[in-house]
Order: sequence, then structure tokens, then C-alpha cells
Amino acid sequence: MRVLVAGGSGFIGSHIVRKFLDNRREVWVLTRNPQRAKDNPLLKGALFVNLSEGWDKVRERIREIKPQVVVNSVGILYQRRGNTYREAHVEFVKNLLASLSGVSPRRFIHISACGVGRNKISQYFLTKEEGEKLVTSSGIPYTIFRPSIVMGKGQLLLKQLKVFGKFLPLLAVPKGQFQPLHVEDLAQAVFLSAEKKEFENRICEVGGPKVYTAAELFRKTLELLGLKRVVIELPWQAFLPLLPVTASLGVLTYEQLKMSRTPNICPQNCLPRIVPQMREPFTL
Repeated sequence: MRVLVAGGSGFIGSHIVRKFLDNRREVWVLTRNPQRAKDNPLLKGALFVNLSEGWDKVRERIREIKPQVVVNSVGILYQRRGNTYREAHVEFVKNLLASLSGVSPRRFIHISACGVGRNKISQYFLTKEEGEKLVTSSGIPYTIFRPSIVMGKGQLLLKQLKVFGKFLPLLAVPKGQFQPLHVEDLAQAVFLSAEKKEFENRICEVGGPKVYTAAELFRKTLELLGLKRVVIELPWQAFLPLLPVTASLGVLTYEQLKMSRTPNICPQNCLPRIVPQMREPFTL
């Protein structure tokens, strides 16, 4: 089986690549920086398609490769000039699907987000929803995963708390609920969905074995770093005056506040049926 993973050098994507490689699949990674990606030990054995060469060249390479399975793990939590939610979640999907014209992969696996369809105020969720609609209307057999927060080595929250947690004796976080899952479980679900017909044309919410409050999530993540801190929850409105500072630090923006207003949980959790022995999410 030939597999193309878009965003395969990112946190989630690199674990998906490793899962396919460990199962002796031929894996191509679509990335803007193949040279840097080659230094990632999870990608050892993968082949690369250079996105920075432009979509015309990418289309040529994809038609040469003829992937049987395509995985899109491209997504951003924070937008900036030149890399907005619309560019990452809508325009990228549109270009990737167009590049598959004439290739006819047997499955397109798309990583979306838990909360799509429920949160109608956040551009993050609205653009994720647009991306999903592009996939479901493409005519290519698909599987869409909507994960809650994905934990594991290299995860963004871990990186942020490693920097800021050591300086702050107390953390205040917006009220919320999460159902964290381990990145290895998500990678396993993606691998299995590529193999099994029963996942064709399905949208699957995936979360871990337990729901946590935002305070519990942050405390457990801090414990992974060997830090014990007091963590309190406050209503989202309490953070509005702090946004100029938190946004400049790349920690909390108005978009994140809007995202926090929808519980990040999976009422129709597919993961226990796909991966019955789920990992403890707060492990590295």
C-alpha cells in the first residue's frame, strides 16, 4: 500500500507516518520543508514531496506516486499572517483534493476536530467544518476523525507549559471540558480505518477514556513535566482584558476563548470500538 500523509512532519502527522511505516507500508510525506522533516526520527524510512515547489509540481508528483490512501493531518490552532485557518483548513484541502484528480485513491482520511458542527462562533471550527464538506462532497471514499485534544510527546500544550509553567505559581484557565486521547491511539485508528471497509464514508468523534475539566487537564499536563501548580478555572469573560498580553505571547487568543465555550468532548466516541485498549493520555 502506498500512503501519502499531508502534514506528516507535524505532531499528529508524524505519529501517523510512523504507524504506517512500522506496518511496512510505503509512505510519502507532503511537507514544506523536507530537509528539516528528514531529521525527525519518526519519519525515518519515509519519502517526501516538497510542497514549497507549488501545487502544479505537487500534482505531478502525486500522479506519479498514485497513492492508494491519502491522510490529511494539516491543521493549526493559532493563525498568523500567511497561515490562517481558512488557508490551512479550507484552501489546503481544496488544493489537495484537486491534486488527486485522476489518481482515484481508495480512501481519503481527514483529521478534523471535536466540536465541529456544535461551535458556530469560532473560525477554527467553522473552517474545519468547511474542510469536512469539501471532503464529503469530493466523490472519494473518506473517513473523517474528530479528535478531542491529542496528547503525547511533542504536543503543543506540553511545550507551552514547559516554558511558562516554571515561572507561574498559579495558572488560571477558561472553564471547559476535554476528553484527551493519546496520539498513538489516534494513529492506530487512522491506520485501521485505511484497512477496513466498515470505516468508509464515516465521521468519527474520538476521545480518550475519561472527561476532564480544564483545570484537571492542565494539572495532569503539568505533572507530566514534574510541576505541581495551583490551577483554577474562571469564566471566559474574565480573560478578555488579558488578551493583548496573552495573545502576544501566543498562549491565549480571542479565538481560543471562543473555542473554549464548546465542551471538547465526544458524546458519540468511536475510539473504544476501534482501539479497545486505549492508552493513558498523560504519558510520553
